[in-house]
Amino acid sequence: MTLHVETGTQTCWMLESLDSRIRFEVTLNREGKLFYEVKRNEKSFLKRSPLGIETDYESFVDGLSFRSAMTGKVDETYTLPHGKQSLYFNQANELTLVFDKNGHELQLVCRVYNEGVAFRYRLPAAREHKVNAEPTGFVLPQDKLVNIWASKFMECYERTYELCMPEMMNEAAYAMPMLFQVGTDGWMLLTEGAVYGDYCASHLIVNRARKRTFDLAFASDQEGPNSANGPFATPWRAAIIGGELASIVESTMIFHLNPPTEVEDLSWVKPGRSCWSWHPDSDSPKDHEKQVEFVDFASDMGWEYSIVDGGWDSEASTVNAQELIRYAETKGVGIWLWSHYKALAEEEEARRKMALWAEWGARGIKVDFFDSDSQERIKAYDRIARIAMEYKLMINYHGATKPSGEQRRWPHVLTREGIFGAEYWKNPLAEGPNAAHNCTVPFTRNVVGSMDYTPVTFSRLTRTGHGHQLALSVIFESGMQCFADSIEAYEESAGNRFLRQVPAAWDQTILLEGYPGRFVTMARRSGQDWYVGSICAAGGRTAHVPLHFLDSDAVYEAEIYEEVITANDHYRFMHSTDMNMRTESVTNRDRLDFLLKINGGCVIRLTKKTI
Repeated sequence: MTLHVETGTQTCWMLESLDSRIRFEVTLNREGKLFYEVKRNEKSFLKRSPLGIETDYESFVDGLSFRSAMTGKVDETYTLPHGKQSLYFNQANELTLVFDKNGHELQLVCRVYNEGVAFRYRLPAAREHKVNAEPTGFVLPQDKLVNIWASKFMECYERTYELCMPEMMNEAAYAMPMLFQVGTDGWMLLTEGAVYGDYCASHLIVNRARKRTFDLAFASDQEGPNSANGPFATPWRAAIIGGELASIVESTMIFHLNPPTEVEDLSWVKPGRSCWSWHPDSDSPKDHEKQVEFVDFASDMGWEYSIVDGGWDSEASTVNAQELIRYAETKGVGIWLWSHYKALAEEEEARRKMALWAEWGARGIKVDFFDSDSQERIKAYDRIARIAMEYKLMINYHGATKPSGEQRRWPHVLTREGIFGAEYWKNPLAEGPNAAHNCTVPFTRNVVGSMDYTPVTFSRLTRTGHGHQLALSVIFESGMQCFADSIEAYEESAGNRFLRQVPAAWDQTILLEGYPGRFVTMARRSGQDWYVGSICAAGGRTAHVPLHFLDSDAVYEAEIYEEVITANDHYRFMHSTDMNMRTESVTNRDRLDFLLKINGGCVIRLTKKTI
């Protein structure tokens, strides 16, 4: 529904979601300034917030005159070969408002989904547009308790998400996505969608002049304005909103904001699991025989891939990539090759190398050290993605910006880092992502796209239990699930059988319970099989797993992997390295309860029993 209201001081437009719960309101005041407000069930999630964009030829911040409005509906269904689900329903109401200033046109495109809102600016003139600033704001309700989970901005997005209050946020810049608990009204995740080379990626800064207000900020190393030939549109500014956390975790809205796939033949885009020799042995990528050992191990585990990381092509390396790829093919394993992004920065050199690697038979490339949100660096992502698509090479971006739903357009980009992940446990201080961090990123970073955290590190002193680590293979979604530990660690683990079975792509995702930084229990379906992961932080807890998601007319066998808890543990202080596996028969009427130790976890595989 769209409602157009005019008063003596302002003009207002209101656009509602299909279920009428969420409303996006736009106002134009007498000075020609634009503002917006977002409500759910008549409760404000974003109060009156400023809109505008400044170009080299016009400042579309004030003095705007309304020209016309167009309404429409978005209604499409599409599939993706990997992600939190396989079938996607893109349904929204859309409103485009056209404004004029001194003969220059600005369009504000608004969408309202049942799960949130998004808007972007469109400049339709066929000319070069240089965007100097985008003074878009996000104003929180002033009269409600607001909890925020925010990460200090860093170009590679490798920091923790900390729980804070709006009044206590003292850093200069914060990354998106950012999670908000708005009183008792619900939850909101602020982020951006469809970031491509016409623009830089953005983050948020605290407005010191106005309480509880964030301003959109361009990349910190952006050397000049964003420059693009028109017509062009900015990335979407998006707020995923729901009454419960499941609305955030299960949301696919960010993918809907992106263009349809450009990959005509998806048969070569195959999600899968990979071993990674660099984490247990950083010199191993230079050693041909060690790479052969990891290929053999991947084959034994039934994993699809093995990554040959940085150093494989150095002078000190004994790796013969062609020979390794040929050998891996005989074992049913695909090889991914590492590259610094700078080695692919120029189009001619990128084509030469990717053509060569594709000729050798490599399945994918891991491209590293982007470390920038600038427009120039975003163009590099686009260029590499397009060339890799031509040569049918899948991609894993590292040292990377956050995702913004690009995997819809380019599903051959199976995953990216942009996360404080397991590799940090290799540092000399032995400080890496703890259980609280692991219990937060399912509600923040992993909501908006695949995440190469490189999980399941049993042999590192991560201060989490082995059940906790095993559960990350389910809770953390990644189109290429890169298991980071050594061959010996996996061979000796009671979770070995589970790691042979757990897939890397999902048909359905359900959040069963959770709270950021404390605990999360999630169920994911692949075909007819279900996988459940549960983890906690702090003092341990009882995890509750209702099985209502199972088919009602079936009996399932539950393979349950639990951490061993002894009489003296009291769920405190000791991290379990031992796990037991047991089975029992269950139906959708059952509920399973598990005692989790401090920083512990458990996993379940549920398969239909044949009668």
